[in-house]
Amino acid sequence: HGDLHSVLDYDSYSTELFEGGVLQIGIANEGEAYFDLPESSPDFGKKIAAYYYWIYPGLMLNFYPWGLSVNVVNPISVDRTRIVYHGFVGEKSMLGKGAGGDLDKVEAEDQEIVEATQRGVSSKSYERGRYSPSKEKGVHHFHRILTNSSDNDF
Repeated sequence: HGDLHSVLDYDSYSTELFEGGVLQIGIANEGEAYFDLPESSPDFGKKIAAYYYWIYPGLMLNFYPWGLSVNVVNPISVDRTRIVYHGFVGEKSMLGKGAGGDLDKVEAEDQEIVEATQRGVSSKSYERGRYSPSKEKGVHHFHRILTNSSDNDF
């Protein structure tokens, strides 16, 4: 995500694990849009550009200062998945600004990344390696949840 990387402070990006899901928090780079959080928020004083929730088995809730993007992930087969995107704008004046500001472009980039990754892991030259503890703990958590699920036929 070239555009997203220019908006978010990648070094401050955090991933929180919880039972049944993952929360990733994107901090805005200087001059980028962020939430105006109330003092009662545990994140008050931080320049949060986005909250990205993934909830098992296939729901993603992406909160931006302009609103919410809901992604519903529907597995079709072992190597096919359909993602349905829904955007809900709460603050029209924030559209086009900050993380997810151009939602159609971000979603198209997401799709390209997923497809390229799938092609890569499906190639004959791919060799599975260890997870990156600093950058892939959310992916690792997802795989643990999936492995431990008593019903993998969702």
